[in-house]
Amino acid sequence: MKSFGLLIALILLSVSAAPAQESTSESRTAYRVPEHASRGWAFGVYLGVMVSAHSGGFIFPAEQPPMIAYDDGSGLGPALGIRVDIPFTSSLSLSSRLFAECRRGTFTSAPFQQMIIGQHLEPQPMSLEDELDVILRIAGIDLLLQWQPFDANLYLAAGPSLGFKLYEEFTVTERILDPPAVTFLDGSREREMYQGDPDMSRGVHAGIRLGLGYILPIGSDLATGAELSYVVPLQTVTEADDWKLTGLLATVTFLFRF
Repeated sequence: MKSFGLLIALILLSVSAAPAQESTSESRTAYRVPEHASRGWAFGVYLGVMVSAHSGGFIFPAEQPPMIAYDDGSGLGPALGIRVDIPFTSSLSLSSRLFAECRRGTFTSAPFQQMIIGQHLEPQPMSLEDELDVILRIAGIDLLLQWQPFDANLYLAAGPSLGFKLYEEFTVTERILDPPAVTFLDGSREREMYQGDPDMSRGVHAGIRLGLGYILPIGSDLATGAELSYVVPLQTVTEADDWKLTGLLATVTFLFRF
């Protein structure tokens, strides 16, 4: 009889404990913090390539002949940087970045003519063109506001971009187009006319960066991702010309969350 009473007591105790456990489990489920809201700060690095597009036109050299006009150009250069993401809300964060980008461009002038002494020692027009390769190495900072809608890993980013010129290099190659049998004194049909730093571009390059990215978690504190961003300039490359440079940047990111 004593053992029977003990059995009844154990059954009643287990029945009363079950709702409490269920209630605790439901409470934890109801108040569980969403995964994207529990993310803390993130630190990472990124690598990529920048496609630069040039428009507007400029003159080089600007002060002494031959003064050649250049217009549309494009180029491909490497880019790298570090970033720190600071969350504000579950879907909004600030991504501050230090970057280094090689903004390149290749331009070809319109054909122009020079007079030479041709056959039978008579004056003859020679048609030429100049090819200009530009390298601008820029370091700077981006302050991007990132919005991650719909509890997804996809995000949109936008914010100011401020770059500082580190290095500038212009290389001019002149090429003979016509007559076909004419060469320079060394026997070639093209020659390097200039290579150096003309110090033409601004020291500070301001713009707006717009981006679209995707973050893929690969662990509790690690993530990788890809981003495509577009730089819109707020000023010309030089002070004296209408030359503008826009850039399309594709990067791969590695992030550490803490």
